[in-house]
Amino acid sequence: MSSALNIDLWPKEKFETDTVTPVSILRRQAALLGDKTQQLVTAEVASDATPSGHVTHRFRLVVPSLDNYKYELFSVHHQVDELYPAYAHDGRLLRDQDEFVNWLKRVLSSESTIKKIDSLMAQAKA
Repeated sequence: MSSALNIDLWPKEKFETDTVTPVSILRRQAALLGDKTQQLVTAEVASDATPSGHVTHRFRLVVPSLDNYKYELFSVHHQVDELYPAYAHDGRLLRDQDEFVNWLKRVLSSESTIKKIDSLMAQAKA
């Protein structure tokens, strides 16, 4: 019986991954926004998990000069134990990393997003 306690039953390979998580991609884009706006508008990603096993990532624009005013631009969620598929706030299914990145590029470069950032920058300069 004591020899059974010393047996390693895990696979011989190490657990490794090169998968980039949705939250890592979001955080990178959040970090880039401040440089593009001379820090007038920055961004943050807030994440929370539910007891049912979902993780939600909220991408928020932040205006430091307006008492850190925050505007939630969008959110995405996925299962805690599965990165994809992910689901966008608009109900869009993002099956894999490529679909997620393509969707995110469309959202960040959309006319609506650019107008919001321009408006927040104008207010930050006032």
